[in-house]
Amino acid sequence: MELTADREPPPFLLRAPRHEDASAYAAFMSDPEVSIWLEDRCQRPIPFHHTQAFVLGEAWCRLAIECEGRFAGMAGLEDYDAANGVARFFVVVGDRALSNRGLGTAVARALVSRGFHELGLRKIVSNYLAPNVASRIVHARAGFSEEGVQRKVAWRRGEWVDQVLVSILREEWLGSAWRGQ
Repeated sequence: MELTADREPPPFLLRAPRHEDASAYAAFMSDPEVSIWLEDRCQRPIPFHHTQAFVLGEAWCRLAIECEGRFAGMAGLEDYDAANGVARFFVVVGDRALSNRGLGTAVARALVSRGFHELGLRKIVSNYLAPNVASRIVHARAGFSEEGVQRKVAWRRGEWVDQVLVSILREEWLGSAWRGQ
């Protein structure tokens, strides 16, 4: 996979999910090129009512990504741990026409900023499967640092692959060059 240098992403909006987003997200989840690097539960057919519950269900900070006038995916901060000020970041850009344009990085930066500035988080964690180069780059460009590796935890494309655990601390974000973006 060839990835371009960090550049100006297309304009996007993070908004509350809408009913019609569930059908589009279900289509994204049925695309093996989108779902391959997602969680194991996304590796088999997902009933529509499960997708609908994910997209429209109550969540602490789950948002739809709108870009170029259409629904492009989902992102959020979940698994909120109020006692420790920690949440887990995720992003799924399902519209492959928007791949490799900096959208994932821009969404990650926007959510990290919101997590620290508006939601009062102390730490944001995330993870990705090691062969997913695009996810590695998105996390690195958003300021995440590697915390560790869970070895050979997921079966993808005929082999066991590692999961990389990453995080970013509030003080790292506040001291970074990304905070104003």
